[in-house]
Amino acid sequence: MKKTLITLLVFYTSISFSQGNCLLYPEGSNERKACRLAQTTSELKQGSRESQIRFDSIIKLNPNYAWAYFEKSVAYLKRGLVIEGFKLLNKAVELDARSHLTYRAYWYFQNRNYKMCINDLERYYALPKAYMFELTPGGEKDMRIILGLSYAKIGQFYKGIDAITNCINSYDSEDDIGFTDYHSLGVLYVLNEQYDLAIEALKKQLLINKDISDTYYYLGLAYKGKGNVNEANIWFNDALLKFKDPYRFVNINAGFRVYESDILKEINN
Repeated sequence: MKKTLITLLVFYTSISFSQGNCLLYPEGSNERKACRLAQTTSELKQGSRESQIRFDSIIKLNPNYAWAYFEKSVAYLKRGLVIEGFKLLNKAVELDARSHLTYRAYWYFQNRNYKMCINDLERYYALPKAYMFELTPGGEKDMRIILGLSYAKIGQFYKGIDAITNCINSYDSEDDIGFTDYHSLGVLYVLNEQYDLAIEALKKQLLINKDISDTYYYLGLAYKGKGNVNEANIWFNDALLKFKDPYRFVNINAGFRVYESDILKEINN
């Protein structure tokens, strides 16, 4: 990840695991006790029984502590217990939308509920104090890229392209662009049959990160769309070679994943 995104990831992590300033609450109040108790959770393993019991104790002391609901939801969502996880996360959003909307949007994206993901992200970016450079929990993508991919998933390619283009243009320099941003943009151009723009974006991607096999595949599709079969075949074969490379870059949250069978189908055709 580029230097700016690394900085943002550190910032995002510190915000995500912040329990707030306990001195803001009256001395001896349940709110301060809950806050003090929250500061002890870092010693516990995430998702452990002990941590869940600790969060329950915090919520009992302060039922309006959004952070506790959020942290409690993480273990459920990571274990695939979606109903339980979203119930807790919804409560966190209800109490503190600005801090938790993007995390809920991320999990909507993971569960292919793209319309709800879009709703949450549009709501978040409309907030007066929204932090524009929000990242996915792993730090690999700007959430505005996720917004663009979500638009594309429901067939709104122009809105998706605008979201990703605006995200890329918001950075101070090319050095700040993420490892997969141009790939995402290029894929949407291909899907929208804007092949020249797709080729331009995907070749920019190769200058930043040439180890994503899917980038070569979509370059093949772009040249195929232009009727240049020979050039397309070169890129499809490059995609297959890169796919077999055990050290290839794994594009997390790609949105439009490519399988080896997809590449072989194009080569055989």
